Amino acid sequence: MTVGADLPRSTTCRGCAAPVADIPAPVHAYMSAAPGCWQEFSLLTAELADPGVLRLATDCYAAQHPYGGERERRQRQSVAVHLTALCLHLEHGLSEDRMRRLLNGISREVLPRLGRDDWPVLEPPAGPAGLGSVTVLDVRHAPSEERAAATARWASSVWRAWSGSHRTVEGWARIMLAEGRPRM
Repeated sequence: MTVGADLPRSTTCRGCAAPVADIPAPVHAYMSAAPGCWQEFSLLTAELADPGVLRLATDCYAAQHPYGGERERRQRQSVAVHLTALCLHLEHGLSEDRMRRLLNGISREVLPRLGRDDWPVLEPPAGPAGLGSVTVLDVRHAPSEERAAATARWASSVWRAWSGSHRTVEGWARIMLAEGRPRM
């Protein structure tokens, strides 16, 4: 018998670099997640009851799986919207409810002001830090009473990783927060 033969095979997720099970399973239509990583996120979202924590986890996950955006319009929009949500939450302290209402019309508000009809590709972070040191696994395997705090650490980690795009994303957030917009 080979040592370790009964252990499940693992792979590294292309998006967040988490070591996940190498399984044949469905993946998201346009996020660059390994099947095992997408499965972990799906399990996590089923376990999160607080809508604010769920929203933040979704923003983190989408921002950590940006590859393919240069080819996929939906992926470029996803990265833009989820990074803007992280900015609004972390830099401006917006609640989940207010973010949801603001972000509902982000493409209609931001793209015309930029003179664009589609979202640009944001270059994913490179280097040893990659897309953040905290991943879905850290949150999923945290005790349930610590998941909100683990998700907050995840959000900070992902937002820091995208520091090269902060100026651009902050500009989008300012458009959404511009004077004259109804306060929610």
